[in-house]
Amino acid sequence: MITWPEEVISAIARRRSVIFIGAGASMGSVNGRGDRPPSWKKFLEDGIERCPPPHKEMRALLKNGDYLSCCQIIKYKLDNEWVPFVESKFLTPAYQHNKLHEAIFSLDSSIILTPNFDKIYDNYATNQSNHNQNLLKIKKYYDDDIPRALRGTGTQRLILKVHGCIDTPDRLVFTREDYADTRNANANFYKAVDSLIFTHTFIFIGCGMNDPDLALILEQYSRSFGAAPPHYVALSGKATPEYKRLLSNNYNLKILNYSPANDHAELLESINHLYELVEQEREALAQSTLW
Repeated sequence: MITWPEEVISAIARRRSVIFIGAGASMGSVNGRGDRPPSWKKFLEDGIERCPPPHKEMRALLKNGDYLSCCQIIKYKLDNEWVPFVESKFLTPAYQHNKLHEAIFSLDSSIILTPNFDKIYDNYATNQSNHNQNLLKIKKYYDDDIPRALRGTGTQRLILKVHGCIDTPDRLVFTREDYADTRNANANFYKAVDSLIFTHTFIFIGCGMNDPDLALILEQYSRSFGAAPPHYVALSGKATPEYKRLLSNNYNLKILNYSPANDHAELLESINHLYELVEQEREALAQSTLW
């Protein structure tokens, strides 16, 4: 099980954390037919099969791990069929939330960032927030009132969808061209994310380091201040000392290892334990009034 650093517990308890939910957090979700959301690779494989031939170039890009370029060509080839294809993979299957989503929500972080454009976590959080009478705002990278949403209130919670939402598929950040256009047209959004990187502790759950935006933001943070406190990423399996050093030196990230056995059961167990630790810390803070 993950041994949670005191900094993580304290940051979440004081609501000075940002929980970053990647696609891996949705892999345990299913719909009424028992289907699960596709991985990035599976989505591209299905997209290639749907495209008119030839497929050789797309398959070569996929094999070489150039997912963004592969996706770009699929989008070009599908043309008017691109949006229906994306919706068929992420909207119409109606995936349900899973236990990991519940555990993450229980931490009651005031800000959730996610590159996921499905609505699995959003729908669960909305239902729970309505029940708890909290105000939940869901904002996309192109919304112009993000600074107001980030300022928040005592009862507000925020989900910031950094790559857009399936509700507006034409504005999803999905291809190499999308990434370039978004960084140019929405520079103020990235300034807002930069401010969070400097003022909050990030905990990355269910994601790797293959998001170009994420890598660029963290690289800039790690280079700006040599003594900056680290952020944390939960990763399955064992990491070599060299890989840990790479993440630390380039992104100022500390790895929190857990076993991937039994469909990542240890991650869920660890976050449930983190909830207990955070609640204990909040009780201690309430008694000491040292918020």
